[in-house]
Amino acid sequence: MKKLNIFCIIIGIICLLVAGYIVTDKILIKEDNKIEIDEEKELKDINNHLSKIGSPLGWLIVKEGIDSQDDNGKYSPKYNYNYLEKYENRQLFVMEYILSYQDNIDSFTVLSAGDQSVVEDTPTSDFTLAYLDYKIFNKYYKELLGEDFKITKGKMGNTKYDKDYVYFDNRHHGSNGVYVSMITSDKVEYKKGEYIASVKATYSTRLADILDKETSDGIISYTKDGNNNIILKSFILKK
Repeated sequence: MKKLNIFCIIIGIICLLVAGYIVTDKILIKEDNKIEIDEEKELKDINNHLSKIGSPLGWLIVKEGIDSQDDNGKYSPKYNYNYLEKYENRQLFVMEYILSYQDNIDSFTVLSAGDQSVVEDTPTSDFTLAYLDYKIFNKYYKELLGEDFKITKGKMGNTKYDKDYVYFDNRHHGSNGVYVSMITSDKVEYKKGEYIASVKATYSTRLADILDKETSDGIISYTKDGNNNIILKSFILKK
């Protein structure tokens, strides 16, 4: 009889612990979803950040459009698709961001696409291949995306520079005014440990003509590091 009582007490304690864990977990989830942010400040922060990265991030829309164009050269953005999911897209985004600063252009090694000799051209010149030293590239990559870049996972140019340099997948050939002029946000929320910004991508006149629309709405999710720097997680256009 005593053994039965002890067994019942043990079962009762276990049930209480499990119930307590479930209730605590639900409270924590609820509290996480209830976290309030200073939306005015957050909007200012994300829009300041987007003023720097918006156009480079927009190149991913152009790149994916080019990759999916039909025989007539017609293409459209990918919707409900994370443009930062592909490793090569993350690589291209960071490269475009680096190139948005004029002082960085001289840091690139530019090769002739023919004999692969070093030439005095810009990284975006036609009929060239361009590379950037890994350490320089990785500094920006980690700053924007919160992790180290792995060369072996990225896109390569199939030259001897692929070992120690990062390849720039130049999509400027014949772009003829096709680009995203800016991305802006008008709303930020905090959900499940991430900031969710509602954004609008504004297209250049030429791109707007191709797509038959001037803008697209989307979502950017991000976190922040210990220094309050924005770390991008996803960029999605909504249909």
